[in-house]
Amino acid sequence: MLQQAPTPPTGPRATRTSARTSERLTSSRLPSRGGIQKRNSTPVRVDRDGDLVMGAAGSGSRGSGSGRGSAAGRGSTQSRRHDPLGVRSHHPSTGIDPSAIQKSILRSMGSDEPVSRGARSSLRSVRGRGRGQDTREGLNRITIKGLKQSKAAGNPDGGVSDLIGFLERKATNPDAPAREAVKIKKSRLEGDILIISVRQEDTPKILRINHYMFAGVELSIQGPHGKPIPLENNADSETPNTIAVLKGVLSRRYNVESKLLDLSQLGSDPELVNIGMFSTTSRESKFFPALMKICNNIFTTAKEKEEAIISVSLANNALPSISSVTTLAQTFPAIRNLDLSNNQLKNLTSLDGWRWKFRKLDHLILTGNPIEAEVPNYKDDMLKWFPSLTTLNTIQIRSPEETKAAANGRLPIPILGPSFRDEASISETFVKQFFPAYDSDRVSLANGYYDAQSTFSLSINTSAPRAPETTDQKMPCWDTYIKRSRNLMKIAHLPAKMSRLHTGTDSIRDAFTTLPATQHPSLIAEPQKWCIECHTVPGLPDPTGQSISGVGGLIVIVHGEFSEVDVSTGQATTIRSFDRTFVLGAGAGIGGIRVVCDTLVLRSYGGHEAWQPEVGDMGGSIQAQTPAQHTIKVPARFAVPGPGKSEEQVQKEVLAVELSKATGMTLQYSGMCLEQSGWNLANAASAFELAKPTLPEEAFVSR
Repeated sequence: MLQQAPTPPTGPRATRTSARTSERLTSSRLPSRGGIQKRNSTPVRVDRDGDLVMGAAGSGSRGSGSGRGSAAGRGSTQSRRHDPLGVRSHHPSTGIDPSAIQKSILRSMGSDEPVSRGARSSLRSVRGRGRGQDTREGLNRITIKGLKQSKAAGNPDGGVSDLIGFLERKATNPDAPAREAVKIKKSRLEGDILIISVRQEDTPKILRINHYMFAGVELSIQGPHGKPIPLENNADSETPNTIAVLKGVLSRRYNVESKLLDLSQLGSDPELVNIGMFSTTSRESKFFPALMKICNNIFTTAKEKEEAIISVSLANNALPSISSVTTLAQTFPAIRNLDLSNNQLKNLTSLDGWRWKFRKLDHLILTGNPIEAEVPNYKDDMLKWFPSLTTLNTIQIRSPEETKAAANGRLPIPILGPSFRDEASISETFVKQFFPAYDSDRVSLANGYYDAQSTFSLSINTSAPRAPETTDQKMPCWDTYIKRSRNLMKIAHLPAKMSRLHTGTDSIRDAFTTLPATQHPSLIAEPQKWCIECHTVPGLPDPTGQSISGVGGLIVIVHGEFSEVDVSTGQATTIRSFDRTFVLGAGAGIGGIRVVCDTLVLRSYGGHEAWQPEVGDMGGSIQAQTPAQHTIKVPARFAVPGPGKSEEQVQKEVLAVELSKATGMTLQYSGMCLEQSGWNLANAASAFELAKPTLPEEAFVSR
């Protein structure tokens, strides 16, 4: 039976330890005997990291140091009297033991003083805060600038939810399972800066989005304290031990004699399995780029790479797409043989990253992939993507002659001249006036040809093929155009689509003036750099409103190139190719016409050889009969398409040039010979051989 404690004192509170002990026993072991009893009902408070705030009174729990009679918990004077050194045992706000911190510091300096577990925990908490981490959940804090300047800032929540969704989508590998998707755990807006908290393993994924465009503004993303997370902590593929393993894998899988790099069945390679290279999707995604980086360090020039490796095997790797191995095209662009057999490639999209790459690829193997059943005619696309390809799955699909023609940019179907069906020289006059004005006075151009219903849009095609001589050069920068690009393959949100469609004279004029200054080639001096087509189009809206069914108009399609001009120096800089489509209708503009719709597509420079007409069915070939080639002086704009010239006329002029080069006759006599032979080049060559002895001197350029 418990001994009854004495009645609590009614006078001034006793200060002796025995009295406090007796009071605690009374309150905890005996039922209430009436009278006034002081109770502390203040709730327990914790800080944002979940630590107990030491200055808050508890509810009487044992050992808390905050119950009745506990002056230390309240920071009273009595506590200071019992602390003769003037140092409390715990800081009131953090709960950190100063003596524990001191012991830890001594230990790091070489002292043998042991450190308690609590002290180590407290130090980790302090260090975590110092690095910009969320100590309770082990999260990293990242700052993002640019939201306030974006178009999303006008949303009800300031665009925070849109930006968070954007970050999570861009940082997540599309091939990663759902459990490895990047998730932003916390977020808060402080002024112009959005602060987010993510898991440590997701931090480098978020940091890679730095300088991405979001809602018309470039994002600035920084890790804790403005510094990126060190590579060693987040990219295991870069550690010294892993690099040594990767070098060993390359040395074992490289056959010097056959110049073969065998990267098949990588998932079962014992060395890679031992270091856990494929244990997570994150580590697996870093593996191949790291492997190619090592190859770049071994073979430093393009010539060394081409001479060292001509064949690569990626067979039996269960690849659903080439996205994880796409860097092979940058490291070894000149390989001749590529084996992708027995993977999981299902469609053309899974191979899209290598379209128009590997310009010297001769043999491609895709057997054992679902694409064979899913896309039965995929061979046709492979022929277009790889111009030097002659063998597909060990079967010859193109002759050496066809391969040579494809490598030179020629297609099996001859290229004909453009179709130019103008009416009253309307489109010819328009083109001659438009482009010089676009280079010199865009304000007057917009005021003269566009009205309140006119539209203009600009889009960038970054996947278009580049000219062979530019493939090794640095990719052009698109920063000045990207904020206005209306590429519907890239933009999904309706507000963004609508904001980048400029309607009306004022909007179009403003768009024109923000684009870089340009200089187009002369239509008269360099017509070979232009390809212009024109067709009639019915049913355009009648600006006067008199015709319900609409009025007729013209559609003008222009392919060409231009140079950007540095305004300060007047010098031409980057060369770009473009495709521009105009819809012209009747209006109050210059010459009584207006631009109903203007669509401009920009791409990297691709040259102008693609639209040069070839000799088709009207000509055939005479090289076998007359292999000698003569130098012929061709007048400007002869055998070249242009405004006011029909396709038939261009084709006849081309045939005359070919016959003159083969026979040495003047263009006039070649035309006469072709006309008598029904414009058949082979028949004309035969007729020339028969009539050659009787032809006068003036029939030839030189004897």
